[in-house]
Amino acid sequence: MTLIGLVRHGQTDWNLAHIFQGASDVPLNATGVEQAHRALDSTPEFAWDGVMSSPLIRARLTAEVIATDHSLPLIGVHEGFREVDFGWAEGKPSAEAYAAYPERDFPDRESVDAVLERVCAAVRDVSAQHPDGRILVVAHGTLIRYLASAVAQRDFTSLPNTSLTLLEVSPTLWRVPMIAGYSLREPFEWAHEEGALPRFDPAWDAPSGIDPATLPLAERSALEEYRPTTEKAPSHTAEESR
Repeated sequence: MTLIGLVRHGQTDWNLAHIFQGASDVPLNATGVEQAHRALDSTPEFAWDGVMSSPLIRARLTAEVIATDHSLPLIGVHEGFREVDFGWAEGKPSAEAYAAYPERDFPDRESVDAVLERVCAAVRDVSAQHPDGRILVVAHGTLIRYLASAVAQRDFTSLPNTSLTLLEVSPTLWRVPMIAGYSLREPFEWAHEEGALPRFDPAWDAPSGIDPATLPLAERSALEEYRPTTEKAPSHTAEESR
């Protein structure tokens, strides 16, 4: 089993201004750099094997900061972790884009199916290259939430900058034991035939936030005394844990 830690990149000026950036190559701002330095502060010390990222500069810079701060090797970039291409909406304020296309069906945008096909292929590449590894991947908010929502079969529609989502990967079973820093008492899981793609409900593609009250939360971080969830873990009461 491979453990992949999906980290959203640090803040950019376009994030701050609520502008669609998607595939546009926008760098971190000063706050984003500081967020990258603090990206793993809310989780216990953990033996990651390395850091990789999307090829976009905001993800690469975040990965470089994390790797330097935690003395981890940088192990490259993968095109499959690039952010969704929003087509017509790129560079436009989100309020303007949503007013024109409330369903987010912007002209020339990349389809959800295409996104899931490439990100699932990227996840499988990482798992094949690091079959028992623990790899951090710095990627993007919409990409990560599409993947997490598809695996969990529920709506996760807003992930904060530098938040951590965990994905456990084996050939026919994927699990999400942590979403955006919230540790789950029982991981969401997707059992499937090898090479299959998860289903994504278009109703989940909407600009809202995660409500911790709706999650089956654990008492502690999923990285504290971490073990694969194929092993029996101690039971916890429902309590928020960031």
